[in-house]
Amino acid sequence: MSILTFFLPLYFTMAALFLGAIEISLFPSLGVPATFTPELNLALITFLASCPFGWRPLLAAVGISVATALNNSSPGIIQPGIMLFIFFTGVRLNQTIFMNNVFPQAFFTGCSSLIMTLLLGVLAVPQPPLSNNIMVAIGCALTTALFALPILSYLNVLQERFRPLNPDSITS
Repeated sequence: MSILTFFLPLYFTMAALFLGAIEISLFPSLGVPATFTPELNLALITFLASCPFGWRPLLAAVGISVATALNNSSPGIIQPGIMLFIFFTGVRLNQTIFMNNVFPQAFFTGCSSLIMTLLLGVLAVPQPPLSNNIMVAIGCALTTALFALPILSYLNVLQERFRPLNPDSITS
């Protein structure tokens, strides 16, 4: 085990902070409505869920979920809990279906965004009408799946590139 693989959760947490900064600063500056703002950190969670389960992907998923909660104004522990639930669901799906391809990962990311947006909208204190919540969730899920494709393909290429050098780079 090299020192680079020891700090893997920290790298993913820093990437989550970077993607969160993009969500907060870039998309509103470009005029993207809040309905279509993607959840980019779900792509990181999905990628980690498609890796073999171990302590490094688990710590990275915890770091990503905490970093995402720092950037958003969601209530307390609800969003990190939902993201960890999505991670464990992805780990379980990886055991049953082949999720090491970009398209199933992007589909899972979009579905996760839909579920997370609906749950956060329902569990938030000021409850908007359910029809507005569903429209926001569908728009967010579509853009999250579209933006997850290049992120997931880059992470998969990166994983394949470094696998011959260090076989346990992501796995525990």
